[in-house]
Amino acid sequence: MALIYPFKGVLYDESLRKETIMAPPYDVINEDHRKELKKKSELNVVNLTLPDTYDKAKELLNSWLEKGILKLDKECAFYTYTANYEFNGERKALKGFIAALKVEPFGGHIKPHEKTLKGPKIDRFNLITKTNAMFCPIMGLYTKDEEVEKIIDNSTKGEPIFSATFENIKHELFKITDESDIKTVHNSFKDRDIIIADGHHRYETALMIKEFYNKQGLKEGGFDYIMILLIDAESGGLSLSAIHRVIKDLKDFNWFISELKKHFYVGEEEINDYDFVMYRKNKFFYLKLKDEKPKNTLERLNSKIFENYIYKKILKLTDEDIKNQRIAGYAHSEREVIDMVDKGEADVGFILKPLSYEELVAVTKEGLTVPQKSTFFYPKIPSGLVGYHFKSIEGCKDV
Repeated sequence: MALIYPFKGVLYDESLRKETIMAPPYDVINEDHRKELKKKSELNVVNLTLPDTYDKAKELLNSWLEKGILKLDKECAFYTYTANYEFNGERKALKGFIAALKVEPFGGHIKPHEKTLKGPKIDRFNLITKTNAMFCPIMGLYTKDEEVEKIIDNSTKGEPIFSATFENIKHELFKITDESDIKTVHNSFKDRDIIIADGHHRYETALMIKEFYNKQGLKEGGFDYIMILLIDAESGGLSLSAIHRVIKDLKDFNWFISELKKHFYVGEEEINDYDFVMYRKNKFFYLKLKDEKPKNTLERLNSKIFENYIYKKILKLTDEDIKNQRIAGYAHSEREVIDMVDKGEADVGFILKPLSYEELVAVTKEGLTVPQKSTFFYPKIPSGLVGYHFKSIEGCKDV
């Protein structure tokens, strides 16, 4: 079962809850950006999420807790999060809630939606086991529940406990503390699947941390949980777009076009129900698969067709070739595809269509995962709004 609990969040003192202490998720911050954030405020959360050393992070966290810069909330709560933002020229509103999720191996009610690269997890492992805290929630999707939605909506009618505009997005945090509401939300998720949208590596790190403490003979504790932002896949307002593809080293474009035409209708004018748009030297080409599309949900996905036909059948790339990205590459927007080709960073680019949430749910229900880098979720929740300490769960499990 998926077990979610309220927790006593680690919050900045009320006087400090503003844009200057906030930071993007740690994994999108480069060194220059880290320095900029630290200049904004010596209390910026980046000092804890990307510290100079793990020992420094531990010392700083303990110091800030002692001085009251950070405080452990006095009551157990779910934390409602809202964000008003613009995406592809459209104003949108995201709404969800932050909880402590008890970690369990993938495959039960906690489902990954994509395979992860064997990336470095040791950094987060070292940081969290040293500080016993985390400030970057992962993101999960769930299917609609009207009772939960009503509780979330009601929680936003009062004054937010945190409100700030950061990176052109207005972020607000509210609390759900009513015992009846907490019990309703907790019970609603017991038989519900949670799809990890963002944070697969961090979730896998949480499993490593749990195992680490279990091997020391510790079977229950704050290490059993991870902080997660849960969003209704249907009405939560999270934007889902495609991650596009580029080919960095294409020695013979004429050969490539002839190979494409064996499998796709290729034209410079838009055609009905095209599958991809290819960009090359100020020209767009529209591609539509000649074969009948598979009935299997996974195999008919835009990203899977691209991988099967273009990366594997035509370019003969292996899974390892795709992972190492010497020939295969990725772009997070149509503009980025065009810029990479125009600047000579790629020979040709492909604009893919995004998955639908229905497709995503269908694939995960079958226990399958989409190809690596098939989905881009926006916006990303910043760090600094609320944190989780191993002590945060104490007194909050009796729901």
